[in-house]
Amino acid sequence: MMHSPDDKLREDGTIDYVPPVITQPLAIIKDSDSTLTPRPTVLFSDEQLTPFILGETENRIELSHLVMLQSAAIALLAQTQREILVISPDLEHERFDNDAFINALSGFSRSSRYTITRILLADPRLAIADGHRLVKLMRKLSSLIEIRQAHEDDIPHLEAVMIADNMGLLRCTQRDPWRGSLLAKGIPYAQQARQRFLEWWERSSEIMDFRELKI
Repeated sequence: MMHSPDDKLREDGTIDYVPPVITQPLAIIKDSDSTLTPRPTVLFSDEQLTPFILGETENRIELSHLVMLQSAAIALLAQTQREILVISPDLEHERFDNDAFINALSGFSRSSRYTITRILLADPRLAIADGHRLVKLMRKLSSLIEIRQAHEDDIPHLEAVMIADNMGLLRCTQRDPWRGSLLAKGIPYAQQARQRFLEWWERSSEIMDFRELKI
């Protein structure tokens, strides 16, 4: 065991620990929101997801299990240039509470000073009770990522979607088992979904429990 030179050795072999003197106040330092980070390269595997190009691939891609939904979200983030809008019932731990998605979202949000990342959810209680990597990321990048709770009147109309640059549309239509679809060139469906999102966003509210810093 290593001991500090300030520790005092007694005759019986025990040591009195002398804590160091702290002359400067302790402070929590968070990552700079303005730091730009490089984007990841999209790597497709035919076993997980059919390759697509945002804004160009016209055929609908059916997603038949959780891994495909996760891969689609990450690949969509890697190709998005300006805006990501997400609607989720409860931040879906299975889809979004993992390092791969968090790294992809962080990379997108910090890739430009002009990116917009907005997430609208129906019920934050599960994320508050169990914790969530996405909430931690929002706290670190508070000026780049916004998470709000939908108004109670709008909750019955919400569906789990991700809208990318007003043209890509990722839908999660079922959770047990997981099912969904991806339209990489989803105009006008993505535009319609974005318009509804913006209307719901205007009526949404801040989630104060997400803002509390717990260490």
